Amino acid sequence: MKIVIEKIIYFVFTIVIFIVLWKITSELWESFVPWNYKTDLLAAFVVAPVLIVVSFILASLSFKVIKENK
Repeated sequence: MKIVIEKIIYFVFTIVIFIVLWKITSELWESFVPWNYKTDLLAAFVVAPVLIVVSFILASLSFKVIKENK
């Protein structure tokens, strides 16, 4: 049961990190990248998967630090 709760907290934490990264990226994207269908495709197929991977990495590193500090 403890492992299931830990996994749920991990995925919630990952989603929160992804949302924060997505908002930061969207603000930077809107201010520096011209809007057209090519840049939208780039965002959908390149930037979004990179953000997903980065959010999982940051969440796992955070959990590792939290567990080591117990």
